[in-house]
Amino acid sequence: MARVFQSSPLKTGMLLQLTDSAAHHLATVLRAKIGDSVTIFNGEGGEYQSVIKEITKKKVIVETQQFLTIDRESPLDIYLAQGISRGEKMDYTIQKAVELGVKKIFPIITERCNVKLDEERRDKRLLHWTSVIISACEQSGRNHVPEILLPQKFENFLKTADADWKFILAPQASKKLSEFPIKKNSRVILLIGPEGGFSDNEIKIATDFHALNLGPRILRTETAGLTALSALQFYAGDL
Repeated sequence: MARVFQSSPLKTGMLLQLTDSAAHHLATVLRAKIGDSVTIFNGEGGEYQSVIKEITKKKVIVETQQFLTIDRESPLDIYLAQGISRGEKMDYTIQKAVELGVKKIFPIITERCNVKLDEERRDKRLLHWTSVIISACEQSGRNHVPEILLPQKFENFLKTADADWKFILAPQASKKLSEFPIKKNSRVILLIGPEGGFSDNEIKIATDFHALNLGPRILRTETAGLTALSALQFYAGDL
């Protein structure tokens, strides 16, 4: 069954005209028809089982029929602080992090970050990343939309980072995730470097973070965060 995010207020028994992008996806990509079922959610929790009442190439109207209080969130509050990587690598990291249950994403500008963002480009990137998050929620069944913040410098993030457990990935570290007694309902920050990783100075000044090793092999930036997220969900989350 197709799942569609709509940012508008929802209630049972209403007729809702979907946004143009959602209508195009249902009508053109999925070739949906009148009478087909569709799930609608607005990010506030729960979802509405709905049915298509009218459909054209440019317009789709659905009727919301039953509200289900379904919660597919992780018992861990995981925040991903990701060194900004280029193009599709960053998109991939964000998409998969949402699928794995991350609650909040912090794009981080580090010493070895190869992406230059002026204000206009930054705003466009944030809008694009938000669309990636919403699509990942539609695909994965999540009914709460993770928040993504404006890109910020590494040093500024360190000043405000607050969690029960704070980890920075560093290949030279000796500690592994299984050595930490992380419990459910904990807030955890994962700090992941961009292409090229963190500099020695960045690792040095992250004094409140546990340096974490993910094994003997060097992982790419788009692999490292997802590996750490999966391990967290296995040890104390919902895998």
